[in-house]
Amino acid sequence: MSSEENTPAGAGTGNSDLDEVAVLYAQLMEGSVSAEKACNADVMLRIKELLKRKTESLKSSSRTAALWLQYMDMVDILPLFDISLLLRQPQKPVLADAIWALHTPGHVQYVLDGGALVQRIPWTRGSTYKDICKLYSEYVTRKYGEAVVVFDGYQGTSTKDMTHRRRAGGRVGATVTMDEYMPVTMNKDEFLANNTNKQQFINMLSGHLQKNCQTYHAPGDADLLIVQKAVESATTTNTVLIGDDTDLLILLIYHANLKSHNLFFTPEPKKSTKKPRVWNIKAVKQQLGPSVCTHILFIHAIAGCDTTSRLYGIGKGAPLKKFTTSSEFREQATVFDTQSASTAEVVSAGENALLCLYNGKPGEGLDSLRHKRFCEKVATSTSHVQPQSLPPTSAAAKYHSLRVYYQVQQWKGTVDELLPQEWGWKESDGGLVPVQTDLPPAPLELLRVIRCTCKTDCSSLRCTCKKHDIEYSVACSNCKGSGCANSCQAACNDNEDDEDEPGNLH
Repeated sequence: MSSEENTPAGAGTGNSDLDEVAVLYAQLMEGSVSAEKACNADVMLRIKELLKRKTESLKSSSRTAALWLQYMDMVDILPLFDISLLLRQPQKPVLADAIWALHTPGHVQYVLDGGALVQRIPWTRGSTYKDICKLYSEYVTRKYGEAVVVFDGYQGTSTKDMTHRRRAGGRVGATVTMDEYMPVTMNKDEFLANNTNKQQFINMLSGHLQKNCQTYHAPGDADLLIVQKAVESATTTNTVLIGDDTDLLILLIYHANLKSHNLFFTPEPKKSTKKPRVWNIKAVKQQLGPSVCTHILFIHAIAGCDTTSRLYGIGKGAPLKKFTTSSEFREQATVFDTQSASTAEVVSAGENALLCLYNGKPGEGLDSLRHKRFCEKVATSTSHVQPQSLPPTSAAAKYHSLRVYYQVQQWKGTVDELLPQEWGWKESDGGLVPVQTDLPPAPLELLRVIRCTCKTDCSSLRCTCKKHDIEYSVACSNCKGSGCANSCQAACNDNEDDEDEPGNLH
């Protein structure tokens, strides 16, 4: 072996280098120097260079040494791969968390939609309700720390009663008088579809969450309270609202203050979500501009939300586009954002706004536009016209507009003096249901259509049509009006004969 190879370990570095390494190690243990700085110190670089020279020397002098060194290089590479020799799956969420931390420096306060949270955790049949509440508490604490959780209320009537019924799909479980130690024996969805059960569970869960979190309860729909808590939190710290409802995003855009700390909105992450969506509310407000943000509640409600009907054939983006291009539409929006608007003003503005969305002419009227579109479709269609494909009638638009106004005022927090029964709602079966129209579904003559099955000339009262003083119909099974005494033509002929008789002259 060469003289360099016979040099004792450490001789190539010198005692001064070893002393310097010892001092560096002590500083590293004390925390006065970082690991990165220690690794890049001059003495460490000199030692690395010496080891590199030694390795190259061994490879050239001994075949056995070269094979061992090659083996050691392979061992160093293997940790980069799984057992299957595929690249180890990267932990990309860790990088996402790091980027999130850079964009939201310091403390972050989370505000959670309690309704979405309740749906988040699966229930295991046989577990006690206390065990289930513990699962929720651990989940919230692990992911969001000392969060603010806001729950809906389910006592009394609400304009969301119809939405709750639709989501339940007709599966409503029996009312359960529950306590913490009672085992779960019912399907989760059926249990929560019962408002009494749901309110009991929310009250129980809230008690468990209060050990680490702040909890709040709205008397009914919690959307406004959730947003108010998020906006309030953003006045003192960076805040993230976790929720799945688009209504929350719209409300944040309306209520958020550009002078506050950072305020974000993001849905609860799901396993199937490849790329979570996050909205920076301040940036969104700046991009939309003050005019759109001022009227964003109306823009959202007019095209359909939980308490207003979706307009057939009109996408959710249409009102936003129309607002930016039509001064007529913007003028109608102002009425809906006025707190003291009358029902007459709202009905008129609502019809004009819908007329804009359906590209009608100013002053044309929805009924006129509906008839015009019907004629156009009949002339060009090869099948019967679907009624829902036509613009709504003025009567239907009236109640839609009233509900839109009520919802906008509710989102603004100025609905206390308004009664839903005066704004497009009525009570039915212990809840609120929308008034669809004040007109019958068809003209009275059509609704009173009665057909007979007479085999004679329909001249006696045994004829169902004649008995109800209704003229024959093509729906009559036998006569269909042909040779029928119960027809306008027959009556006219009779009258003409009667007028020729002297006894009828006066």
